Amino acid sequence: MALEGGGSRGAYHIGVMKAFVEAGYEFDGFVGTSIGAINAAMFVQGDFKKAEEIWLGLSTGQLFDTDIMSLIELHESKWDIRALGSARDGLRNVRNNKGVDTSKIKAFVNKHLNEERIRTSGKDFGLAVTSVSDRQPFELFSERIPQGEMLSYIVASACLPGFKPEIIGGKAYIDGALHNNCPINMLIAKGYDKIIAVRTNAPGVFPRYTTPANVDVKIIASENNLGNMMIFSPDKIRGNISLGYCDGLQALRELQ
Repeated sequence: MALEGGGSRGAYHIGVMKAFVEAGYEFDGFVGTSIGAINAAMFVQGDFKKAEEIWLGLSTGQLFDTDIMSLIELHESKWDIRALGSARDGLRNVRNNKGVDTSKIKAFVNKHLNEERIRTSGKDFGLAVTSVSDRQPFELFSERIPQGEMLSYIVASACLPGFKPEIIGGKAYIDGALHNNCPINMLIAKGYDKIIAVRTNAPGVFPRYTTPANVDVKIIASENNLGNMMIFSPDKIRGNISLGYCDGLQALRELQ
């Protein structure tokens, strides 16, 4: 399964996966970008139920500090004059810190993901990141990620432009959405012949890829607007999980 990035829209992945889990489907591997990489890692660990519970209790403040929160509030207020002051302060802090702080995202990843469980799961796991230092993209399966650095690469994959880059081995990495927001090609190159790709239609590059004649790729994407990527509200999360679940059931009917 390939999971597209998209911040809070990643709740849609949970709904789709729920439909497939209930139908008894098992997947040999997961790849993803940004929030897709985080969800993919949870699924590889075998923690689907835990992932669903985490999502249902998730809020914007659990992932972002006050600086970015003030900017989000400004956006949601449609530039209300009362929100300008805190937004100005937030922008100043972001500029002075050379990017949006990612410490809460790191804490979230370190709390819920376990490198050893991912490596010993018996399933393929891969992600897309972009190296700022090398000015080139990287698409890595776990066997190409150095021991002890997997969680850092997952964090890097979720570092949106404007966020502080994740420093790994002295080099700076950011979101893989800049070159491949839904790395279906990774599974094709790995030899998979049946692939489910879950799209969020979030900003980012969705590259063209060639599908060999013996490879079947099923793309699941909502016709509805899944909302602001940066807003993790309980109502929107539940709604996107429900949309994913319904679209997952529809895809299952077509597959069967």
